Amino acid sequence: MKLAVRLMFGILITFISLFIFIGADDKDMVKSNLLTEKTFINLKKASPKALEKENTVLSKPSSKTIYLTFDDGPSYLTNQILDILKQNNVAATFFVIGSHIDEYQDTVKRAYLDGHTVALHSDSHVYSYIYTSLDNYLADLNSIRTKVYNITQNYSRIVRLPGGASNTVSKKYKAGVITEITNWLNKHDYYYFDWNVDSLDASGRVSKEVIYNSVVNSLKEGDNIVLMHDAATKATTVEALPLIIEYAKANGYTFAKITKNTIPYHHKILN
Repeated sequence: MKLAVRLMFGILITFISLFIFIGADDKDMVKSNLLTEKTFINLKKASPKALEKENTVLSKPSSKTIYLTFDDGPSYLTNQILDILKQNNVAATFFVIGSHIDEYQDTVKRAYLDGHTVALHSDSHVYSYIYTSLDNYLADLNSIRTKVYNITQNYSRIVRLPGGASNTVSKKYKAGVITEITNWLNKHDYYYFDWNVDSLDASGRVSKEVIYNSVVNSLKEGDNIVLMHDAATKATTVEALPLIIEYAKANGYTFAKITKNTIPYHHKILN
């Protein structure tokens, strides 16, 4: 009788152990599948705790709003721009390039902690790669998004396409690719922004007077999304910036950073 009880008890223990093992194995398989099946789209669902902002600048949309946006940074000039913005309590948006981030990680972190929007421009900014296919564009976007996250602990979803959505260079690599990209971004809760005020600082080395006049003469009621650059060759942009801010404040404009709640401005797609 004792032998039978011991035998039954042993069988029961074996069965329970096997059940626990299988259950644990199933859980591991589920976890494994989640990891192996995690796609770029899944990243937008993450909601990590962002770095605590230390010096949050004022972002104040109004009936006359200026959204200063800086493409192609960071560079050695970005900290000068951040100093000017901080002195004037002005918010801005930085569309950064991944290939520049490694050297200027502290600058990107400062921009975020100061309360500005750190947005996504491109990792490589190489048209012949990113505009060859939607897959290439998404791989590039994923890379820059990850780099920004590693610094800010925030997954940005604010995007500006290199050359803007109206660029015609992309069709040399694949006709219709901008339409594919923008459709994907819209479908997956990303927010891409073009501009309606051009500082003209992208066109080589231009004077601070040209930049200033181009911006202030284009301002209007409503939202003014200003295209500027903080690449290493744009020193005159830095020189023009405080003058633009001074004019804008004297004429009743406020400054704000781009967020997902900002009304997007889109160029006509020409691909």
